[in-house]
Order: sequence, then C-alpha cells, then structure tokens
Amino acid sequence: MSSTASLVQAAAAVPYGQVFSTTVYLALLAGIVLFFRPLLVGIGRALYLTVRPRRSKAELAARRALDEALALKRKLASLDPVDAAEVRAMGIRH
Repeated sequence: MSSTASLVQAAAAVPYGQVFSTTVYLALLAGIVLFFRPLLVGIGRALYLTVRPRRSKAELAARRALDEALALKRKLASLDPVDAAEVRAMGIRH
C-alpha cells in the first residue's frame, strides 16, 4: 500500500463535522477573549494586587533609606579610615 493511499484512508476516517464545530467553537472563544481582553487584564491585575499589594510611599522611602545606608556601609568598609571619615563628613553636609 502506498503512502498516498494511506493518507486518503486516514483522511476519510476523520469526522469533518466534529472538526468543523470544534474549529468554530475555538474561533468564537478566541473572539470573545479578544473582545474582553481589557476587562480580563484588569481582573487579573486586581487579583494580583489582592495577593501582593503595593507598598505605601512610607514603606518605599524606608526601604530606599535602608538600601542607601547599607550601600554606604559597604562603601565605607572598603575604604581606608581617612577616606571613610571624609565620606561621612560629606554625607552629613547633604
């Protein structure tokens, strides 16, 4: 049996009505999702914010100050004492 005959027999066994209806349903589902995409994205963002809320401005400022203090501490640890004192003095002025 040739490969062409095998393909023809395999194609004859496919239920075209079911394939067509499945394709139509998938196309309708894709159209609905594309139409309501902004709404679905908004719902997704709202769900994300309920699980992980944004930090307040005070929390962000405290985190930034902590990061800057730790960076300064790391920088001072790598400097010699004279340079460290100079950097501390510049930090106090500003």
